[in-house]
Amino acid sequence: MMKRTKIALVAGCAALALAGVGGGIAFAADSASAPSTPTPVPSSSPTPAHHGKAHRLLGHLEHGQFTVRTKTGDQVIDVQRGQVVAVSATSVTVRSEDGFTATYTVDSTAKVRVQKKTSTITNVHTGDKVAVAATHSGTTDTLRRLADAS
Repeated sequence: MMKRTKIALVAGCAALALAGVGGGIAFAADSASAPSTPTPVPSSSPTPAHHGKAHRLLGHLEHGQFTVRTKTGDQVIDVQRGQVVAVSATSVTVRSEDGFTATYTVDSTAKVRVQKKTSTITNVHTGDKVAVAATHSGTTDTLRRLADAS
């Protein structure tokens, strides 16, 4: 695998982990599925040198979309960092530094963290810098995780 591809792969995985998408994927999984025996997967942890490069790359992340495989099929995950430009009990709109703007539907399953503590969407305000992860289905992006980026 080429070095640049490895860095991009590590950065993408780290972005998902940092955005808390693991929990978001769990929301999409079918809870009625039969239990399965996990298969050990060899660790592909980056070396300290690669970790530094991936971390620097993540510092430049603005927005993106990933497709992940779940027990019930593929799930599209949107990630974005930026400033809140509008917020209500049912939606939040975020604008990245490059001008990309997206509105996310907020429902009761959304996990919100403010100052590293569990919170609610009512504690998110216009002007806050945030990182979000959302599930994408059709034309709807449903917020799964939001954390202040301060």
